Amino acid sequence: MIAAPVLDLGTAPALRASREATLALNARLSEALAAADFGPLHTLAAAGSLGRLEAGPDSDIDCLLVFGDHAMVAAAEQDALVGRLMAIFAAHGLKLPKSAGIFRTPITPAVLCAPAALGSLDEAPAVFGKRMQVLLDARPLYAPEAFRALRGAILDWYGTGFVAHGERAQWTYLVNDLVRYLHSYAAWQQYKFDRSADDGWYLRQAKLRGSRMVTFAGLLCLLGAASVRTDERRAWLEAALDLTPLERIALVMGTDDSAAFATLLAAYDRTHALLVDPDVRKALVAASPAGWQTLPARHADEFAELHAATGVVLTTLTNFVLSRRGIWAQDFLNYLIF
Repeated sequence: MIAAPVLDLGTAPALRASREATLALNARLSEALAAADFGPLHTLAAAGSLGRLEAGPDSDIDCLLVFGDHAMVAAAEQDALVGRLMAIFAAHGLKLPKSAGIFRTPITPAVLCAPAALGSLDEAPAVFGKRMQVLLDARPLYAPEAFRALRGAILDWYGTGFVAHGERAQWTYLVNDLVRYLHSYAAWQQYKFDRSADDGWYLRQAKLRGSRMVTFAGLLCLLGAASVRTDERRAWLEAALDLTPLERIALVMGTDDSAAFATLLAAYDRTHALLVDPDVRKALVAASPAGWQTLPARHADEFAELHAATGVVLTTLTNFVLSRRGIWAQDFLNYLIF
């Protein structure tokens, strides 16, 4: 239903190189995973840089592990299965997720689509985050049809009660959760000053203002464009979810305002080029403050260029959304802001 948008990366060499390398890496991972029997594993998807097709030399594997609803798995069997998966990822040169992190602990479709979770504000962040990740940037590496069925079920979960409101209905709950995801994540990152050998506040802020915002904007643009469709709205949105975040923006902004998209693409490519440079990442980590009390009044020089480039990304996205007044449904814009 969605004709693949022409995402011309001829003027974005850093993004083009990462896309080509990530497509090849994902193909190798899919082949290795398909060759093994993982029993209760229902599907597996890559999120983050592998899902966006923007992996770099320091990329880790943000993976969504989904077990079947009725799979009876003992703790030892689960640990062994996850260990086998991690071994495959490590063999392909990927940094592994934290042992107790959300990208190493399985979940089931029933938990992701539990009716009782509708409207819940005390749901575990790991469940909320995984559900959002499926729609934001996840890309299947194992059992792709099962993944797409799960993604469709999550979309239906977010659309509970949608049909009753007819053509004026918007994806109100999904819009609210999307905004909640963005702002809760940004609030968490604002005061997260943990440092390690390869991570720090400046590096996380650069990623938040760059790839995280593009990922958020990709889904937002699809929802905005869907807001004025009166036929096959759900089918159109579901098909468009196969696109990467940047492709989603290209589909909407690239069609409606090609000049704005060209500006965005140039700034995002510069952001990406800097963030995949090991020396830049090392400098950002070294310059990162240890707490809000040590945050300088003026950003460190290592962060200045990234701050400027991501500022263009944010401003271009903001101006585009504001320019949709009278084009996207007013109800959608109302819900987005209020």
